[in-house]
Amino acid sequence: RTDAPHSARTRPGAGFAARAMDRLLGAGPGADAETTCRTLVVPALGDDGGSSGWPALVYFVALGWCFLGVAIVADIFMGAIEKITSQKVRRFNAHTKRWYTATVWNPTVANLTLMALGSSAPEIMLNVIETCLINEMYSGDLGPSTIVGSAAFNLFMIIAVCVSAIPDGEIRWIKEVPVYIITASCSIFAYVWLLVVLLVISPHVVEPWEGFLTFLFFPALVVLAFLADKGYFSERAERARPRPVTADMSKEELAELQAKIRREFGSISDEQMEKIIAVQCADHSSRAHYRVWATRWIMGGKRVRLQRRTRSSGVWSLLASKKILPVEKKSEPGAREAEEDENVCVLQFSAEKHAVLENAGIKVIKVERSGDLSSTATVKFRTRDGTAKAQGRQAADEGEGDYIHAEGCITFEPGTAEKTIQIQIWDDYTYEEDEEFFVDLYDPVVIAGTDTPDIETDRRKRAVLGKISSTTIVIIDDDMAGIISWEQEEYRCKEQPQDHEEHFTVLRKHGSKNKVVCKFTTESDSAIAGKDFEQTSGTVAFEEGVVTAVVSVKILARGRYAASECFRIVLTEITEGSGAKFDETTDGGADSCIATVHIITGQQEMERIDKMMSSLSSIWDKAKIGHHSWKDQFIAALYVNGGEDDDSDDSAPSWQDKVMHVLTLPWKVLFAFCPPTDYCGGWVCFCCSLLMIGLVTIIIGDLANLVGCSLSFMENEITAITFVALGTSLPDTFASRTAAEQDPYADASVGNVTGSNSVNVFLGLGLPWMIASTFWWYRGKDEEWDGRYQNDPDLSWLGEVGSRRQAYVLKAGNLAFSVTVFTLCAAMALTVLAIRRRYVGGELGGPRCAKWLTSGILATLWFMYIFMSILKVKGAI
Repeated sequence: RTDAPHSARTRPGAGFAARAMDRLLGAGPGADAETTCRTLVVPALGDDGGSSGWPALVYFVALGWCFLGVAIVADIFMGAIEKITSQKVRRFNAHTKRWYTATVWNPTVANLTLMALGSSAPEIMLNVIETCLINEMYSGDLGPSTIVGSAAFNLFMIIAVCVSAIPDGEIRWIKEVPVYIITASCSIFAYVWLLVVLLVISPHVVEPWEGFLTFLFFPALVVLAFLADKGYFSERAERARPRPVTADMSKEELAELQAKIRREFGSISDEQMEKIIAVQCADHSSRAHYRVWATRWIMGGKRVRLQRRTRSSGVWSLLASKKILPVEKKSEPGAREAEEDENVCVLQFSAEKHAVLENAGIKVIKVERSGDLSSTATVKFRTRDGTAKAQGRQAADEGEGDYIHAEGCITFEPGTAEKTIQIQIWDDYTYEEDEEFFVDLYDPVVIAGTDTPDIETDRRKRAVLGKISSTTIVIIDDDMAGIISWEQEEYRCKEQPQDHEEHFTVLRKHGSKNKVVCKFTTESDSAIAGKDFEQTSGTVAFEEGVVTAVVSVKILARGRYAASECFRIVLTEITEGSGAKFDETTDGGADSCIATVHIITGQQEMERIDKMMSSLSSIWDKAKIGHHSWKDQFIAALYVNGGEDDDSDDSAPSWQDKVMHVLTLPWKVLFAFCPPTDYCGGWVCFCCSLLMIGLVTIIIGDLANLVGCSLSFMENEITAITFVALGTSLPDTFASRTAAEQDPYADASVGNVTGSNSVNVFLGLGLPWMIASTFWWYRGKDEEWDGRYQNDPDLSWLGEVGSRRQAYVLKAGNLAFSVTVFTLCAAMALTVLAIRRRYVGGELGGPRCAKWLTSGILATLWFMYIFMSILKVKGAI
């Protein structure tokens, strides 16, 4: 450790402007006492130990260079985490009697543990190293301030960038709302807890139980988020969404309802059945209803969100029936009161919502009259566009639009209680979302009956609209692109004496409209790419009307003896073909389609021994591949852009690439020694890269301290919340911006920020608190501690002067003020996101005005936090 003297940073009685001017001009604080600038590995420059201003430029340049290094090693660290959390296993579902592929790690647990550690490792390591190594179990200013400053940059600036990065008009919203609520609440609670510890429970001291409790909040957060992810805090019981049926409906009742719908609609698929039931039961408080409602609310428009939900369900075959299924709705009390008045007739639709197939041709809607039936009554009607659009007068022959606009007047003769309206539905031949439009009743009029002699009675007669004066017509599309699936979920192919190709059939079911293209790739399991089969990837294309395609994979002749290995072929990302989707009932679910291929031999003897040999052989093969990957790491480190062989001008390294390669070459070569991720499932790389992060963080901590020594106006707290926080968080900014642009939801950008900020406190502060507080609890008499704190008036509650018990002291001071400002600003930022969710439709994106307004507010909050914190450090407030 190097101790470099430098002047204290405060002058009692001096104003902020005067002190700042003195320091900028190089004026010393005069009679102020000197303190010590502690470093662990980096020596101070200059004869005065670095207290003059000229080494500051060197320290700043070195600090920026170290930020590049920590970003590079953090990428390696994240690669190891990705390898660990992406491991898959084959499991058997006893309910469906199927084998399926599942990830070992729950995504929420992975995000809050390893992923959060990967993104926050520099800040966490900095606080641990500063407390335990540099300051020898005494508190420091750099680590805690960096954690708070990094949290502020993450919440304000990163989300501001993500909001404005979305193209105009597009919206990203948080999908896993319960998990977000848990992480967002904990991100506020974490910093409130920090204030409670330092100001209320044990002022300026962290007791061992507080350190342990702070650390234990971390696994508690993970457990709560896991339970929220599994649906224990919401209406869903599992992550996979159940079918949209009415709540509390028994199996017998559901079967009866399905039979009734089939009698009216004829032969329909399960997907179509789900849609019709969802529309019919929309007014019931079912779990499916609330899920659909939540999705619509997130998207900022009730009907639009319903269409998105309906589109995801899909309809995959044509219907022979052309009937309409109404959705019954009970009358409201006001309508019943009108019916009870014998002089009032109530006019309304028979149902609030109808479902109709696109090929129905004509839609018939009932209009009912109740109450007074003795008079002649009229009511006008007209259609109104929703997501479905009416045909224009000149476009009818061209097939544009979804229905024919209709309007007119309905006349109820005396004694007539029911009339009908007919509206023509236009059937096209292209896939589109299920859409809806509306029919409105207006201008009800009553005409006195001829058999009524009482003129006063005639004057009292009137017509009113009932509760259902507007009805919604849902047009269910029947032009389907199809469901993509494998012909079989598991294939068995025999090894041949020579390399040979196996062909695997992909099916397109329940529709063949338009061209459909999806990607595929092979994945190793016990069978290893390059050893047992040839790594293959590409696209599968179905031309319009074509329902089968073939994927070919070369099986390599290896020479097995009663052994069996397997690999996977995964269909992912439908790149062309609107409306096509994967069969969610097969392995891979709705996001992909997985076929497992078993390579077998005809011999069955010695199965147990051969399985053991196969397992050992897989380990050895992976070790060999790991060595090749290690070689590739050094090639990538030595050449610009990793030495990619591509002669095209687009991929040629730019001059910026070359400059950055030269600047980072030493780091790249050093970190290339880190083992590849193939070893031990990525855990070796995880541990080695974490150690390297720690080493680079030590240098960053030393340099940040030396900056404060060189520039008397740059206190450690200011360095931490500005330069260090920006340097450690800048890679996350680009990663979050990319995630916001590419992901359909905001969980990977907004949700991860709140989770990471919680982990920063619980792990980044809890771990060193736990270590240091335990150390001082069991440590004997220490003269240095006595010299620092025995006469400190803020610690009088520890005992009388000279006999105070030793404890881990963390002076609240500037840190408490900074945390208070951040907590208030964080609450405002989360409120802004909640308002956006309610009125714009999502946390990210939206109209240009809303985007830039949100980004401006968040950026202002960050600048206000920085400004207020600096004023506090300078003693101006």
